[in-house]
Amino acid sequence: MFKHKKHLGQNFLINKNITKKIAEIGLINKDSNILEVGPGTGVLTQELIKKDAKKIFAIEFDKDLKPELEKIKNNFNNFDYIISNALTFDERKIFKKNVIIFGNLPYNISLKLLIKWIYSEPWPPFYNQMVLMFQKEVAERIMATSNNKKYGRISILSDARLNIKFHFNISKKEFNPEPKVDSTVLSFTPKKKNNLKLDDLNILSELTKNIFNTKRKMVSKALKKILNEKELQIIDFDNIKNLRAENLDFNFYYKLVDLIKCRS
Repeated sequence: MFKHKKHLGQNFLINKNITKKIAEIGLINKDSNILEVGPGTGVLTQELIKKDAKKIFAIEFDKDLKPELEKIKNNFNNFDYIISNALTFDERKIFKKNVIIFGNLPYNISLKLLIKWIYSEPWPPFYNQMVLMFQKEVAERIMATSNNKKYGRISILSDARLNIKFHFNISKKEFNPEPKVDSTVLSFTPKKKNNLKLDDLNILSELTKNIFNTKRKMVSKALKKILNEKELQIIDFDNIKNLRAENLDFNFYYKLVDLIKCRS
């Protein structure tokens, strides 16, 4: 039995019925290229192989899992893998298009990976869909909308470029070793229209960083630091100055981006 490494955030899903359900979320056809991040011992990988995709490529950080992945590679011609860091690996070296990303993401880097893929350039990105598993509380932050305590920067950055769909929660008891929290499976598809360009995304990131840094306070002070008098009038400052960052919806933040872009 493979010994997991706690410092790598490894929690292996052991229920094959659930891995089958995850594989079925993917819109897989014979032209699909599947990129799996964190295959672990290959339980989900084996289900993805049954889907008859064109190619499956896995990125695994833990070199001690190489024997498990080597067994799969020896049995299936359309599977390959690399031992590498998914945060720094350039997926486009492997696949240019028709990509579906699957991942039981290590808890300690899940948001960093999501942000990496949100920032993909050019846009629309190299992937058509992502099917990803997060800690339940992290998934709730990604899906949150305004007037919700969990709403924040990751909610806004995700919505800026992605359509997000909730699929199901997974009990912590379905993993080995058992983590402290339940997990959630989400899928993402890139927004082809009305998405923010990379420069816009950088502005949005900085804006939300400044405003949510004082999320427990009213937004008036933060907005006055960011906007000039004319811009404050455009956003109807007097009516929103007593609100908090979590009370302002996605479109408000996108409007701020447009105002700042218009300066140049």
